[in-house]
Amino acid sequence: MKTDDLIRAIAADREPAGPAPGYALALAGALGVAAAVLLFLWLVPLRPHLGEAMRSYPFMLKPVEMGILVIAAAIAVQRLARPGVRLGWTLYGVAAALAIMVASVAVELMQVPRAEWLVRLAGTHWYICVFNMVLLSLPILAALIFGLRYGAPTRPVLAGAGAGLLAGTLAASLYIAHCPDDSPLFVAAWFTLAIAIATGIGAMAGSRFLRW
Repeated sequence: MKTDDLIRAIAADREPAGPAPGYALALAGALGVAAAVLLFLWLVPLRPHLGEAMRSYPFMLKPVEMGILVIAAAIAVQRLARPGVRLGWTLYGVAAALAIMVASVAVELMQVPRAEWLVRLAGTHWYICVFNMVLLSLPILAALIFGLRYGAPTRPVLAGAGAGLLAGTLAASLYIAHCPDDSPLFVAAWFTLAIAIATGIGAMAGSRFLRW
């Protein structure tokens, strides 16, 4: 018997009590997002003149980039919950979002005087933004890790990292409603850092809580 066949056989025998893996992940993710929304509303106010900001090109880049990452990460987590399933095109989704970020940063650097680059990068208290996004990702990550336990992830570190990536991008998507900085340079630096931290936390959580 091949290794992959053995893994599938073991996974089939390991039928967990409770909901099916896909349903458990979806339910856990929804509960995690609901908790993050409540935390967001308690933690920070909505951005003033949000409707007006939504009509600007730099602002709209943020939900586009985060949306692509959310879709790719969600599909990746669903696949990592099952044994022997490849990530497939989901990595291209992540690469596409990063490519949009890089292109938008390049355009901004060509349009903005060099003296303003650091101002755009620092924004309004970048470290608070990073901290808040990581904080908002934690209830989502905890819920996703719980949901993954109803599946059969054979790559616990990678599954945890996928959950962290999804949690981080969902938290960043939520934080857009508050963040006053629309600079592509700011987003590429600090949104990416917050998502990377959440991904790292997820990898550590997966190593600890998703091993058989």
